[in-house]
Amino acid sequence: MTRDELEKRIRQDLNLPHFKAQIDENRDYTEDDYQDFKRNLVNYYKAYVQDIDTDFQGGLPRR
Repeated sequence: MTRDELEKRIRQDLNLPHFKAQIDENRDYTEDDYQDFKRNLVNYYKAYVQDIDTDFQGGLPRR
C-alpha cells in the first residue's frame, strides 16, 4: 500500500480524521508494516498522550 493508503487506513481504523505523519512516500507498505505502524502509534498514545487528559482534569492553575 502507498503512504496515502496507509494514512487513510489509520484515519479509519483509529478514528483519527486529521491524522498526518512523516511517512516515506517512495515505499510500498505491506500488511505487516501497517500493523507495526498502527501498534507503535497506539503504544505511543498509551505511553505519552493518554495521561495528559488525566493531568488536566482539574484545569490549569490560576495565576
